[in-house]
Amino acid sequence: MLHKMLLPLALLLAGTAVPGAGIDNSDLIPAILPDSEVRLEAVPGRSPASPDWVKSLIIVEVNVETASPTGNFSGMEKVLDHLAETGVNGIWLTPINEGVQYGNNGVHTLNRALTNRDKAEERWAVVKQFVDVAHRRNIRVFVDVVSWGVTKTAPLYKEKPEWFSGPAHPAWQGWDWNWKNPELNEWFASRLVDFILLTGADGFRADCAPFSAGYGPYRTARERLLSFGRKIILFGENGSTREKTFDFDQNAFMLPHKKPRMRGDVFMEKNIVDMIKNGEELGWFDGRGAFSENGGNERFYALTLSSHDSAHSDKRGYTAAGNPITFGYGMIFAPFIPIWYIGEEWNNPYSRQIPSYWLWANRIDWRKREENRDFYELVKRMIRIRRQYPEIFEEFPASHRNANILKVQTNHPELLQAYARYRNRSAIFVVPNNGTETAKFRITIPYRETGIGDTDVTVTDLLNEKQLDSGRPEAIEAEIPAGMLGVYLVTMQKK
Repeated sequence: MLHKMLLPLALLLAGTAVPGAGIDNSDLIPAILPDSEVRLEAVPGRSPASPDWVKSLIIVEVNVETASPTGNFSGMEKVLDHLAETGVNGIWLTPINEGVQYGNNGVHTLNRALTNRDKAEERWAVVKQFVDVAHRRNIRVFVDVVSWGVTKTAPLYKEKPEWFSGPAHPAWQGWDWNWKNPELNEWFASRLVDFILLTGADGFRADCAPFSAGYGPYRTARERLLSFGRKIILFGENGSTREKTFDFDQNAFMLPHKKPRMRGDVFMEKNIVDMIKNGEELGWFDGRGAFSENGGNERFYALTLSSHDSAHSDKRGYTAAGNPITFGYGMIFAPFIPIWYIGEEWNNPYSRQIPSYWLWANRIDWRKREENRDFYELVKRMIRIRRQYPEIFEEFPASHRNANILKVQTNHPELLQAYARYRNRSAIFVVPNNGTETAKFRITIPYRETGIGDTDVTVTDLLNEKQLDSGRPEAIEAEIPAGMLGVYLVTMQKK
């Protein structure tokens, strides 16, 4: 059932001539090139030189066990086809090591049930095959790696007791690594390297980072892989100081008292442009005790709408819950790397009966994708716009505070801040109507500030694919249903 805010949208999209019905964005996903043809882009700051494909990333987190129709890798082609259709080019796999997800036997192992293989070499072959299939769809693969320790029954604890400092947090039911041990650091870095070389994956999400392992073993692995010609990325769980290690962080937004935001709906509460320009809440930990609530001085930041952790504390389930403003205005069109947990794009049902309320244990119901088709098609339309205008949406300056976003004035200042993304004498206006009634908007066009300059323009409604105006209008005139957003392109007229 659609979110109540989507009733006007459901009426708008009713009938057979649905704008965007059956959209397939796979043709807009950038092609994966060999590492030898990938450029590393270095900018001032503490971030590493990132592969040039980072700026095109749209990432979805997936638990193989709950998303695959078969519960293992044999059914994951359906998931990859769905992601390609959506326009997603990054899949973040929750841990696939032997054991139970975030409590497992170590990065050097692979899960027997997920691979459906008994022999170790056959398990690695299954994962390699999955990566190859993903790459044929131009989807990059990032694997979650646990760095706090291993589960209580892990053989490694008996084999190398000196690598452990003692019992882990009671909820984790395992043993903490002793990261002061040089042998452990070298072993861990080497296993990360082996993982990439054996599978062809494109990088890791580092659980708990920058805590537990810190930066050292991850940076060592990254540098070693580069010497082998592999250009990967790493992203940590929490805001970090990057240390030439992490390209961006999953939970980039920080609340006071060193608490990360677990949901990416902050722009439903605060002014999106002010926050970006001031680096508000884009904080960091250095892994050694230092902390800052504000930052925004690095190039790449993620906006994680939801993840496996999102529902753990507030039991809300998915973050957007069918709200196109949260999904589009707050993430897809904003100057961030979008990340969300699979199912957000069609508002998959969320069961409160799952263990600990974590989204990673929530079963993906593929039938509901068809029932919620209107919202899913709208999501694909928004992603298609992002993909069609990479010169605007894939522009990431050296400092995120200098992002190509500015405030746009409307006749509804009581609503969320409208904004424009701009470049090369074109601008895309994103205008939310988070009110309770359909409203007529007058959206001022800031010609000078967007760099459009003194020229005639064409105004296009991108969501409905129709021209609205031309010449030199002072403003865009549009009617936006309650709970919806308008997306408008203003560009120089072609001569």
